[in-house]
Amino acid sequence: MATQAAVTKIPSDIEFRVIGNAFGLLIASAGLLGGAMVNQRSFDYWPDDLVPILFALYMAFRLFRNFLSTMLLYQDAPPRRKPAVQRVRADQSEYPQLPAVPGYTAEQVVEEVARRIEAQKAAAARKQ
Repeated sequence: MATQAAVTKIPSDIEFRVIGNAFGLLIASAGLLGGAMVNQRSFDYWPDDLVPILFALYMAFRLFRNFLSTMLLYQDAPPRRKPAVQRVRADQSEYPQLPAVPGYTAEQVVEEVARRIEAQKAAAARKQ
């Protein structure tokens, strides 16, 4: 047990925490921009904007803490390996395949067109 390498467990939602805190800081900054200090252009109105200020400070602290923990965890993590690509032939595929398109020669096309024209003439003669 003591000889095994230490394994760091990376939480699966750590990136979402950083992104969520960044959006929280963005929302808090929007609250500050809409507050009395910006509208009056004076820091004398800071008590009116106390809640957005505290929220912005709290979200900035959380963003900084989560960003640092994310970077430290990924720094020690081993690099991810790409899965080996397995080549599959067309006959091994699970999905249905379209049939191969037959190649017609010029003579076969001419014969088919002539036969269809004669069939249309015969059908027109029967109608009259």
